[in-house]
Amino acid sequence: MSNWRTSYDSIARIIRDGAYANLELNKLDEKDEKFVKQVVYGTLENYFEIESIIDSICQKSPQPAVRILLLQAIYALRYMNIPDYAVVNEHVNLVEEIGKEPLKGFVNAVLKRVCSGDYLFPAEDDPRYSEIKYKLPLWLIEEIKKEYPDNYDDILYVEGRREKHVRLSPKTRSGAFEERVKSFTKTDTGYYVAHSPYIDQMFEKGKLTYQSYTSTLAVTCAGDVNGKSVLDLCAAPGGKSVFFAERGAIVTSCDIYPHRIDLIKKYADRMGVELKIMQNDATTIKTDWVREFDVVLVDAPCSGIGVISKRRDIIFKRSQKDIKVLAEIQARILDVSATYVKRNGLLIYSTCTILSAENSSVINGFIKAHPAFRLEFEKQFLPSNDGTDGFYIAKLIRRA
Repeated sequence: MSNWRTSYDSIARIIRDGAYANLELNKLDEKDEKFVKQVVYGTLENYFEIESIIDSICQKSPQPAVRILLLQAIYALRYMNIPDYAVVNEHVNLVEEIGKEPLKGFVNAVLKRVCSGDYLFPAEDDPRYSEIKYKLPLWLIEEIKKEYPDNYDDILYVEGRREKHVRLSPKTRSGAFEERVKSFTKTDTGYYVAHSPYIDQMFEKGKLTYQSYTSTLAVTCAGDVNGKSVLDLCAAPGGKSVFFAERGAIVTSCDIYPHRIDLIKKYADRMGVELKIMQNDATTIKTDWVREFDVVLVDAPCSGIGVISKRRDIIFKRSQKDIKVLAEIQARILDVSATYVKRNGLLIYSTCTILSAENSSVINGFIKAHPAFRLEFEKQFLPSNDGTDGFYIAKLIRRA
């Protein structure tokens, strides 16, 4: 199978079937990885621009399979250092490979027009112009403009930081790590570092782990947890559960799906941490957990809008109507989780989104319905090029 076919299949599964890009690309052979990742991520990154080119050329929308092929081919023509004739030939041949041979002439004609620049982009007063400018769907652009009228441009233009945030295991000496890595930016809980074989080795040995800085703060905001009982209700892949355990907590780590439970187990095994791991539906009360935990963490299922610069596949998974549905699920999980918190215990709610409907509105509704809880801390982090994700944390204490 050619690299072009591999990247086409990956893009099709992400756009058509809702596959997660990172999991899809983890399946790649090492020899294919660099090329295929460039094509897949580049196509997703420039999706709205390429869509507008297709719409400018085609009088009616191409069949879905062919449209995905055109998305990939046009990305390659515009952004990759490959001769135009080679890209066109490869993709005309690929039309036959995907079972659409009668459309070879159509694809060839569209791509030749792209090569000659025979297309138009939307005018600035066309709503589609904003989608190309910000590389996001119009509904989300409008929502962010409404919520952040003074700084929406900063939020919408964020590209993120190239370095990744890592957190050291307690068995790793920071001094030795800093001496070996040399180039890093230190944070309260870890380091921003460039990818390297040394980092990979340390990761495999469980001496460090990749964990976003804002994610670590959902753990540290609980304060001293040594010897305390912690329930992580929506735990997969397990980073926060592991961090709690490394800080001395006795952790029960849950998720609803078996394959996500496996992710938690693998994470804990790699880091050499003991967790009590079990499958559980966070929307249903488990009576033997009532008033049993010092800390309950709800890292709630959310839209993921705060990490969209890292996860462009989110634009194919979310629509405006999803936000209301997610907020209802979040509220239900909070209602259930409240029953598990001891008196003077903590309830911590976090999401990786910046939309108030999933964050402050959910917490305000919860407090009104549960007067026994008091809000102690609330912070909305916005995505930025210094590495901070769009992330929300609320810490509540049970007074009675």
